[in-house]
Amino acid sequence: MKTKINILTVTIIISLVLLLNSCTPQNTFDKEKILQDSEKKATPILEKDYDTADLQVRHLSWGKLNYYPETITVKANKKVQIMGDTTRLNGCFRSLVIPEFGINGQFLDTNNKIEFTPTKTGTFGFGCAMGMGKGTLIVE
Repeated sequence: MKTKINILTVTIIISLVLLLNSCTPQNTFDKEKILQDSEKKATPILEKDYDTADLQVRHLSWGKLNYYPETITVKANKKVQIMGDTTRLNGCFRSLVIPEFGINGQFLDTNNKIEFTPTKTGTFGFGCAMGMGKGTLIVE
């Protein structure tokens, strides 16, 4: 009986030592590097916005808990095409609502464009259908 207790005690001690050893950090934790990597992932690399004679192309993606960019600037009375980054936009952020221009669109994998022609100048809000994502449309 005493031998069984000794074997059990030794087994418990070895198990505790192994468990405690596995809880000891083996690698250093670099908080700054993790934050920098997170920041890089939060800022997407977008295609360059451009204008043609009759079209203004702007790109919209997902950034740090919101649309990216949060401000889009365009000219009045010229067609705007907003290209949604469907690889990063998910959930309600795939929708785009601009009430002042009657826009209530959806970025789809098969059609990631929302087009409209702003007819008045000013600063207008845009967002997702649920009101979680917000941004500013400046029409000059």
